Amino acid sequence: MWVKPEEVLLANALWVNERANPYFVLQKRKGYGGGGLAGLLVGTIDTVLDSKTPPYRILHQTPGSELSYYISEANNKKEISKDWEWIEQNLMHTLAEFENDEEATDFVRCKIESLVANIVEIKEDDETKRFVTATRKFRKLFNMPKEEKLVNYYSCSYWKGKVPRQGWMYLSINHLCFYSFLLGREAKVIIRWTDITKLERDNNMLFPDTVKISTREASHYFSMVMHSSESYRLIEQLANMAMKQLMQEGGFEEDKMISFRTKKKTSKKMSSLKRDLDARARSEAFRQAFQLPVHEKLDGDEECTLWTPYNKQHVNGRLYLSSNFICFASRVRDLVTVIIPLRDIQVVEKVDNSASGNLIYNAVLVTTKGKMSFTFAQFSDRDFILERISDFLFRQPESKCRTKSQSDDSEEQIKFQPALISLFCRRESDELSPKETVKMHLWDVHFAEYGKGMCMYRTHRTQELVLKGIPDKYRGGMWMVFSGAVNEMASNEGYYGKIVQESLGKSSIATEEIERDLHRSLPEHPAFQNDLGISALRRVLTAYAWRNPNIGYCQAMNIVTSVLLLYTSEEEAFWLLTAICERLLPDYYNTKVVGALIDQSVFEDLIRTYLPSMHDKLETLGLLSMISLSWFLTIFLSVMPFSCAVNILDCFFYDGAKVMFQIALAILDEKSVELLACNEDGEAMTILCKYLENITNEDSTIPTVKHISSLTPSGDVQSSVDVTGLIEQSYRLFGNISNQVVDKLRLQYRLRVVQTIEDSTKRNVLRSVASDTLCKGKELDDLYILFKEEYLTSCYWRTSQQPVDTADKFDPSRPYYEQYKVDYDQFKTMFLSLSPWATGLHAGVLSLRAFRYLDENKDNMINFKEFVHIMGIMCKGSVAERLKLLYYLHLPPAFVNDEDEEDVETPTSPNTDSTESGVEAAEFFEEDSDLNSTKEDSEDLELPSPLPDTTQVPDIKNDSQVKDRGSQVKDKDTQVKDKDSQVKDKDSQVKDKDQSEAEGKTTPPSTLPIETTDPKQDDVTLADSTANTLLLDGSTPSPDSKSDDYVLEDGIYVNRRRKRTLSERLQSDRKEDYKNVGRMNQVQFIQLWKTLYDMFLDNKDQQNLYHSIASIGTLLLQIGDVGKRFYMQKSISDETQSYGSDIPLSSSLDSRSDLSASPDSGHPFGMDGTGADNSGNALPSTITDSVETIENDKIEKTGSGSNGESGIGVSMYESHQSSESNKSAGSKADGDWSITFEQIMASMLTEPPIVAYFEQQSDISEPVQRMRNRRLQTKHSSPGLEATT
Repeated sequence: MWVKPEEVLLANALWVNERANPYFVLQKRKGYGGGGLAGLLVGTIDTVLDSKTPPYRILHQTPGSELSYYISEANNKKEISKDWEWIEQNLMHTLAEFENDEEATDFVRCKIESLVANIVEIKEDDETKRFVTATRKFRKLFNMPKEEKLVNYYSCSYWKGKVPRQGWMYLSINHLCFYSFLLGREAKVIIRWTDITKLERDNNMLFPDTVKISTREASHYFSMVMHSSESYRLIEQLANMAMKQLMQEGGFEEDKMISFRTKKKTSKKMSSLKRDLDARARSEAFRQAFQLPVHEKLDGDEECTLWTPYNKQHVNGRLYLSSNFICFASRVRDLVTVIIPLRDIQVVEKVDNSASGNLIYNAVLVTTKGKMSFTFAQFSDRDFILERISDFLFRQPESKCRTKSQSDDSEEQIKFQPALISLFCRRESDELSPKETVKMHLWDVHFAEYGKGMCMYRTHRTQELVLKGIPDKYRGGMWMVFSGAVNEMASNEGYYGKIVQESLGKSSIATEEIERDLHRSLPEHPAFQNDLGISALRRVLTAYAWRNPNIGYCQAMNIVTSVLLLYTSEEEAFWLLTAICERLLPDYYNTKVVGALIDQSVFEDLIRTYLPSMHDKLETLGLLSMISLSWFLTIFLSVMPFSCAVNILDCFFYDGAKVMFQIALAILDEKSVELLACNEDGEAMTILCKYLENITNEDSTIPTVKHISSLTPSGDVQSSVDVTGLIEQSYRLFGNISNQVVDKLRLQYRLRVVQTIEDSTKRNVLRSVASDTLCKGKELDDLYILFKEEYLTSCYWRTSQQPVDTADKFDPSRPYYEQYKVDYDQFKTMFLSLSPWATGLHAGVLSLRAFRYLDENKDNMINFKEFVHIMGIMCKGSVAERLKLLYYLHLPPAFVNDEDEEDVETPTSPNTDSTESGVEAAEFFEEDSDLNSTKEDSEDLELPSPLPDTTQVPDIKNDSQVKDRGSQVKDKDTQVKDKDSQVKDKDSQVKDKDQSEAEGKTTPPSTLPIETTDPKQDDVTLADSTANTLLLDGSTPSPDSKSDDYVLEDGIYVNRRRKRTLSERLQSDRKEDYKNVGRMNQVQFIQLWKTLYDMFLDNKDQQNLYHSIASIGTLLLQIGDVGKRFYMQKSISDETQSYGSDIPLSSSLDSRSDLSASPDSGHPFGMDGTGADNSGNALPSTITDSVETIENDKIEKTGSGSNGESGIGVSMYESHQSSESNKSAGSKADGDWSITFEQIMASMLTEPPIVAYFEQQSDISEPVQRMRNRRLQTKHSSPGLEATT
């Protein structure tokens, strides 16, 4: 790239001349190849300091001057060479005409300046350019695809043993990477976020800002991290996002609107993706602070004041604005909070005078439809705030006024119940207790002063009233307001009725579990002792299971919902349940109760902090998990009288999840003396249960139902505890626990909990496939890790759309190994990297055939069981198992006769959207074209070179090699193409037959009276009620065959062998099983031999292997010819006989030259020594002559190791042509030719090199590790490379 000429005094300092002429010199910076010690120092400095000095430049200099001019620079040699060639073609001839050097210099400067002036360059700040360069370097150093987006990068030190390596930490969506280059030695680390088990941060004098990242394999230490707080916060956020994706298996999707909204408000030094993540974190905190719906996103916030009419003051705070809400929070915690839904706003206007007459600045008056007024003042930009509010008000949907006919339509069929307490525990005002009356009066006064509903002023006075309990009359409405469920119900009008109608009559696992638990839900209350309450509970639970199938139904949900139905209507209970499951207690009620397990760890941490002695005792007794799950899942409703637990629910809806931890800590603190004296867990549980059962609510209007344990006589009389006192004590002792503290601890323990669940899943999966694979122990463990990584890669890079729904994935009836599936592209990558058979030009085609063979259900996906099955056979199987697998890979459905290896249509998932294949859903940095850099841009970026390679680096099958193999399938030599064209030029009869074979109907030639392999004739036979049972071919099964091979099912004989799994089919060595293997035609046989030639490529015994398969191939071709002639002749003589009476064609070879007989015969092909078959029929002389030729002729070697394909082609085709004088030489494949697996296997076993090859056991762990570490291999691998994953 041309640059404005600048003077350079020391032209050769840190630079090496590459090319030169009298007026110009092309230089390369030291450290980018060669340069000795100086080069190493320069490269190290550039890497550590992240220098952006381009490695190539062009200087203009004249012979008589020591001054040079810097005129061009480039990041790669290709670009600088273009500028150099332009100079030689356009300037050199002109410069030779100048009389002095000054004129030449002036001409060059003017020419270059004119070139620079004509360059249209998008102006970018230095930080953007640095990030673009860092992104390119990240992709090149770690071999990352463009779908992997860099979030940010920081300078830090990585501790390798006791030595720190100064370098750069790169944080991307799915990986944490580190690279260091010091004095020619590279240190490289790649850690997947999904592999992290623990994050820790430390800060001391020796190692400031140290971050410890632990995985299952090792611990990594990073110190002196630049911007330590920001970087650790980002690391924590990305790791927890990965844990959520690990549970939900979704990819990251960038929010375009968030990045757009925040782009103008954040520093330009921040990338678009970093702005997105920061905005996500702020929106999450915004939603939790004001209990807003999960899809609400923060648009912006501004400092202001709020006029509070109840005390006539202006309160300082911050206004938060989103698309549906205006929220205000005071600077002093819990002083005042206001939430104003935009749907309730009637007018927004500017004001300059307050109600008190005082002058206020930049004020905005918001008036609601409920006649409440809110005055916000002292905005720095009032006009902008008004503009944003106006825009959001304009976008508000119009309220849907349901007509009477519409509202009554669903009620005609289903009558939704109001709050059940109004039907079963109705009390008149004169029946209320004095305390309840006083409580209602206090709330009425509060509503009159602070407002009622969603727009009320929420102050510390509101919290005081909530702690004492909400009156039953107002409880349901306040639950809806405090939890925010009223917002979701208002924005989804009529949703509950619609979903109830949709789920009506539907049956699922969730509905079955709901039916079992209906009568266990609050059975002591009269509302649930009749059909009204039970039906309402059924509808709410079924509707939510229909709405959220990922959760479905969890046993604790019935208890919570039954209490909600007492105080709220059905629809309100539904939205409260939605708020609890999806916002207040996230992940609590899914199949793995992840949220509850996380909060169990949080509770344990809080006990350790506030009650250290109690923590040690409970840990010794093992009670922590027992008490936390039962208490938290039902929010204490199942462990104490529900009339008392509803007071805890009041606080829970107002203050959030922290209330549960406060109450639990208060209970343990209250019984700490007795618990510390316990010696057994049973004794401790008894103490806690008695305490909880004796909690009372003196203000309750509902009669308290005594527990059975409290009615039985006992020696100890437990004193009752008022629930209000317990709540107030919890706030007094542990009120400093905030929701922010709880969320921080949840982030900390989510890693450990999720990884523990993943370890449990791994054990279950390995246990379920152990009997179906030959891989055992560490090898099976390594295969699982690799398979899971490839599956997750498809999820978060969106390289394929997984067809398995999440609800089906966690279906308990599904096998464990069905949880992870891969498509063909991922299977091919693993096959080419791990299989010992993937060594030749056609390895990609073999992987496709293996995929078809495994994909029995035709969903174009392979599960883990199928994958380890075929890998076990290829790497650990016996000779017979491997040969049978190879044979099956060249029969339908694995082999398609009309497939073209140059244009093979690969399987794709039916749910895959081709428009998103290989591209992540979010295209990051689309506003910056440089960030969407192409692969060529990444490859052109040159990095400092390591020390010269003086040792041999092991050959590693990286991604580029895998791609090369895929392309090599298309680069066949001309001779193989000619033979393929000969194979494809079949007559119409053969094409029809092959088409049927491609559809899974393996039929032998119609002229051969052999045992059929058509599924219609092999699997099913018809039973006649008046005659003997007949096979479809007309024969009657013998008693032995009926008992051994067929099972009578409803009058139809079904072949038992067809029911066998893949492993049973391959691992069975019985001779009768060999006979049931389908016959192979000539096209399939030729492709099998091509595969064998590929498999033996680069083998140390390659010459002997090629000679062996050339000999065997020629022999088998002749055997197939002889068998064809024999059966053609026999079919003519026995044309009136049915196929079922024919003798199977099977033969084997001994160690020398004899052709041994099949199991049913004493001579090859079922002949005796006189040249007659077993039935006494004399055979034509041509067949006996052919047999003698096969027995007596010695097969010569016909191909060299370097050209084995041509050798087998000449041998096989010449022998085939010599035996078929009635056909044109090699013009068409013989449609009548076929051969059996028995014949191939018997022939193979006669060649020791072949037997030795298939007896070799292959190690799986080593290639698995190579494949997992393939991103650590760079194009300039060096002996100093220290790679870690």
